[in-house]
Amino acid sequence: MTDTQEIKNRLDLVDVVQDYGVQLRKSGRNYAGFCPFHANTRTPAFYVFPESQTWRCFGACAEGGDVFSFVMKKNGWDFRETLVDLARRAGVTLEETRPKDAAREAIEDRQVALLDAASNYYHQLLLHAPQAEAARRYVSDRGLNDDTVNAFRLGFAFDSWDAAKTHFTGQGYSEEELLAVGLLTEHEERHTRYDRFRGRFMIPIRDLDGRVVGFGARTLDPDGIPKYLNSPQTALFDKGHLIFNLDMARRHIRDAREVVLVEGYLDVMTAWQHGFRNVVAQMGTALTETQLRLLQKHSKRFVLALDPDAAGAKATLRSLQLARETLDRELDVRFDARGLVQLEGRLRADIRVVTLPEGQDPDKLIRNDPAAWPRLLAEARPVVDYVIEVVAAGLEPGDAKGKSVAATQVLPLINDIADPVERDHYFTKLGKTLGIDVAALRQAAEKQKKDRRPRTTSGGSRPPYHEQPPPIQDGPPQVGDQPFVPPEPDVPPDGTGIPARGTLNSGGKIATRRLRHSPRLEENFLRQCLEHPGALPAVNYLLTRHKQQEVSAADFVRVEDKIILDIISDRTTTPSVATIDELCDSLDSAIAQRVRALFEKPSTLGNKLDRLPDSLALSVLDWRLEKIREQNSILKQFLPAGGRFDSKDELTQSYLDQVQEMKRINHARDAMSATGRRRAEEGLSGRKTR
Repeated sequence: MTDTQEIKNRLDLVDVVQDYGVQLRKSGRNYAGFCPFHANTRTPAFYVFPESQTWRCFGACAEGGDVFSFVMKKNGWDFRETLVDLARRAGVTLEETRPKDAAREAIEDRQVALLDAASNYYHQLLLHAPQAEAARRYVSDRGLNDDTVNAFRLGFAFDSWDAAKTHFTGQGYSEEELLAVGLLTEHEERHTRYDRFRGRFMIPIRDLDGRVVGFGARTLDPDGIPKYLNSPQTALFDKGHLIFNLDMARRHIRDAREVVLVEGYLDVMTAWQHGFRNVVAQMGTALTETQLRLLQKHSKRFVLALDPDAAGAKATLRSLQLARETLDRELDVRFDARGLVQLEGRLRADIRVVTLPEGQDPDKLIRNDPAAWPRLLAEARPVVDYVIEVVAAGLEPGDAKGKSVAATQVLPLINDIADPVERDHYFTKLGKTLGIDVAALRQAAEKQKKDRRPRTTSGGSRPPYHEQPPPIQDGPPQVGDQPFVPPEPDVPPDGTGIPARGTLNSGGKIATRRLRHSPRLEENFLRQCLEHPGALPAVNYLLTRHKQQEVSAADFVRVEDKIILDIISDRTTTPSVATIDELCDSLDSAIAQRVRALFEKPSTLGNKLDRLPDSLALSVLDWRLEKIREQNSILKQFLPAGGRFDSKDELTQSYLDQVQEMKRINHARDAMSATGRRRAEEGLSGRKTR
């Protein structure tokens, strides 16, 4: 994973935008506000799309991009300044020495290849090795079908001290490499090295990019200890930074708008097999802050479905406490009339807990009665209700110290409830549960408020840019001296916000489509132009000949790609062209990582160099068309009902301009395609004549 991608995975663009004072309001799945880059107080034309982590101004700016491009534009910084700032915010350590970066990346690539090969090795043993009969019987007993076995690439490790070591050293890997990825372990006293996983059912663990980074290995011996043996901490495997199955589940999490967390690998696989594909497992007994940050990128609603035993209850409570600390920064915690906990603000997190029936875990419950699973999730309880029950469990009526400890754990949650009626409800509930006078609880709550101090980075719980929460406003937020009103269905004109517009889709949600081809076309364009520096001038000549703008940074979303385009432009004027490896050695490590990633992707335009400029020019027009269609699919939802266009309205004017631009692009595309066909026919005719 590149440094820039790691930073994007850890930061939420909505957070970053609002940290710069841009007031945003939820509009369907997205956020809207007044653009910070040009004067506008009439129409909120600035949109942030959390799912793609991109922003776009549909008004005068007509610009967009990712978190890097936003910060660069807002501060007037260059890429390096922005990279350092965002890395600090995200807690990502940047390597400064470029040769060291290249060496480290080469080592990491080889480790990833080794773990992928190990995953295939164990998988083939499970499918075909006679010694794996017990493992295949275990798979059958757990009700896992072939599709699930293949989807998760489940495997089996020989009950041998050196089978894996012999296999992979025979393929050219050293014992040091096998040790570094956790396939071997070393005896502390004898310093002998042997297979870490022996006679176990192997479950590959992948990172967010789908790369195998380690294994969870279950014993097949009923008396085997430990029951699960995970890979050790390595450069790739850090269980505090991983969520099992998030790589396959994230699309389904976004679709369901809910992520369900369970404790076991088998719980996840059984849920997946039965069609419940928004289920993931935490790596460890309690959620870490990094895991929560990974999950919140995909959903704001968390349901913790953990085992009902005492250890599970304690793990749940620790997870909830951390979740509150992580997600509640700068937020106003409320409980609605139904008692649902909503962490309102930028994250809008909704954390709930479901208690499984005694003696059940998700795997067993789903296998026995799949229909019971969604019913159980629907009964998930709010955090405060669950915490009150957990901390009060087992308390003796006369245990004064135990009651005090229990109240201390619950009162911070109650203190954060904004609604006085709801706050009173939970004071009363806690008092009845613990057998404590409500007045005493209120007194203790007031004392906690007075004792509470802002947390700083010295305690490790709050990053430096979040030291002080912003003041909570009463009434709508202000942008300049204008109250902000988000675009919603049938909003009446009031002179302060946006006028009434056409009907949005159901529920006032903005329908957006994910770009399907543009990212691939952009990446291929950059790769071809890096490999063939003369292609860019030829493409720009064709575009201008057909009255289209030359390729510019505005054509790309990723800030690294904008910078790479400038590098390509410089390469066209350089007499001696460096190789790609030599080029990468001269670049900032983050840009070099992106260049290498481009060359790992297959080319989509073939090797016909004589027609390369034509193909690339058409691909530019194709991705421009796709982006305009996506933008207009959003803009169209805000046009006035009945076709009464207001030429002074930024969004309406932007929509009309985009329609005209689509016509021009289509005209240019048709002309280029006709020219290309004619050239191809002439070339074919010439070859036949010869």
